[in-house]
Amino acid sequence: MFTWGLTVCDSLVRACLFGPDRILSSGDIDVATPDGCGVLVRLLVNLCLCEESRRGYNPTIRQHENADGRYWTIRCNRISSSGEQEPEMAMFYSRGPTMAADCNFERHTRGFPVAERLDGVDYPTLFAKRGAAGEHLSELLHLSRIRKEFAGSTDPGLHVPLLQAGGPVAVSTDDGWQDMTTDAIYGPVISQAYSERQDSVVDADEDTEHACIPHRQLVVAVMSPCGETLDSVRSADELIVVLADAMRAHGEIMRRCNLLHRDISTNNILVVRSPLDGSVHGVLVDFDCAISVGVDRKARPERTGTLPFMSVLNLEANWLERTEIDDWESLLYLVCWVATFGINKEDRISVRSGGKDLKGLRIYGWRHGLMSSIPENKRDH
Repeated sequence: MFTWGLTVCDSLVRACLFGPDRILSSGDIDVATPDGCGVLVRLLVNLCLCEESRRGYNPTIRQHENADGRYWTIRCNRISSSGEQEPEMAMFYSRGPTMAADCNFERHTRGFPVAERLDGVDYPTLFAKRGAAGEHLSELLHLSRIRKEFAGSTDPGLHVPLLQAGGPVAVSTDDGWQDMTTDAIYGPVISQAYSERQDSVVDADEDTEHACIPHRQLVVAVMSPCGETLDSVRSADELIVVLADAMRAHGEIMRRCNLLHRDISTNNILVVRSPLDGSVHGVLVDFDCAISVGVDRKARPERTGTLPFMSVLNLEANWLERTEIDDWESLLYLVCWVATFGINKEDRISVRSGGKDLKGLRIYGWRHGLMSSIPENKRDH
């Protein structure tokens, strides 16, 4: 959920803490002076001697190696058939992540195909997600709700994520067990400073959303079935089947659980391929942005989702109510996106080698440029 780094410019060094939403930096440390050298040495020594959790290690996920190669272990609580967390801890095994946390900000989500036995690590049946969840652990609550509603489903054409294990990640410190949250990472002094900064914002032109540190908590969720990322589809026909399955699940979850997903994107749809005949179906995952709409719907002006696929209403952050139509609009943008840029690495290489100037297309502006210009680029597409 965070990592440390150093920036070096001539003799000036800064210590940086890379978190889910921002980078915090120390002042300049001039290593050309004795005092600066002393500060840097003390910093490095303290990093070596402090608890692993303070250096960014997640104690529930470890990498190992045996005669068959490297593998990962993921430890978390099991979930009962009623969707409740059990005290029993379970161990899962993986060859490594297929969904990498390769961006500077946001939730740093990683996805692992996992098995319940080490001797089955090459034949995973479950999918584990590790990421920095938003406030109130909403995704775990939503997945528990989905499991309660769909665990007994006999519809072979309906594919929804069923939570099998998971929960918030806690670490052992000198002060006892502590949940790995942004408050614990940044400490009370920094968190309080940002909170006071938010309270002091009075200029309407200043972005109050970035005046504070959003609360995030590291969680692990293990669910079935096991799937691959969307770029594993092998044809346009497979893509259509996967997207159709995902949106059918979207509608059923909305109808039976009153949950609106709000983040339809290439990152949040898994491809599940049959080991028998190679046929595919799609599963909609990542319910961290989802909301419970219920009977009393209300407007939510915040922007939520993945930038190229966000609906126009979402981008404009206006007070109109978000509905299922916004998610279907996101699906249309997803289809346009993959049709233009390709769905997998081979497609993207082919597009680039074809000499097309994609930067001149309006769709290129869905990800780049000013936030205020993206809605117009979508309206005129």
